[in-house]
Amino acid sequence: MTPRAFVGMAGWVFPAWRGTFYPAGLRHADELAHAATRVTSIELNSTFYSRPSAASWAAWRDAVPDDFVFAVKAHRYPTLVKRLKVPGETVPRFLASGVRDLGPKLGPILWQLPPELAFDEQLVEAFLAELDGSGLRHAIEARHPSFADDRFRAQAERHGVAVVLGDTANGWPVLDWPTADFAYARLHGDLATHPDGYGPAGVAPWADWIRARLAEGRDAFVYCVTENKQHSPGDAEALLAALRAG
Repeated sequence: MTPRAFVGMAGWVFPAWRGTFYPAGLRHADELAHAATRVTSIELNSTFYSRPSAASWAAWRDAVPDDFVFAVKAHRYPTLVKRLKVPGETVPRFLASGVRDLGPKLGPILWQLPPELAFDEQLVEAFLAELDGSGLRHAIEARHPSFADDRFRAQAERHGVAVVLGDTANGWPVLDWPTADFAYARLHGDLATHPDGYGPAGVAPWADWIRARLAEGRDAFVYCVTENKQHSPGDAEALLAALRAG
């Protein structure tokens, strides 16, 4: 299949977007459907904090077009609470929580590691092995500098798990590795370098990055999760415009 680019924001419920990204007077219940007309994907973040009901999964699935895709941020229990331990218990529990109800609109599952969790080869191997064979795409966001390790890269590649490329000044490792059949980037846009969001000039290099991934035959998922969150929708739309112009 022809590789595709999926671009959007983390979440869609944000009061500052009302009257700007969302037209004044738009019902809150219609915000997801509106967002799905302006970006091509959304990273579900509420799933990191709570387990949605079956009705929520179905409502999200039915609110967006057939070619729209969600990335889903996995619940924090396996990563932040258990810190990758007992993956045979925690991973299946999340994957059975209703995420598959998104059907063909389900994209990658994002597993975010705590920034203080250092690389442990055996621990990571057991975790990635549990993801393997699920029939789903998985991405892992490592935020401790010790993950800039060829052993981690080899593990991710062996299990077909994407390593998230994060654009940040927080000291997290910058890992632009082709470890899966898709690539995943999160544009954090820290306030020091992007106080007003990325803007067209700031997203231009990311449009080139996406084109390079597509040329490699990989899908690309890119989410604007800027610290100044009010600019995230504009950045996502600017990135999509840059891709279409290229």
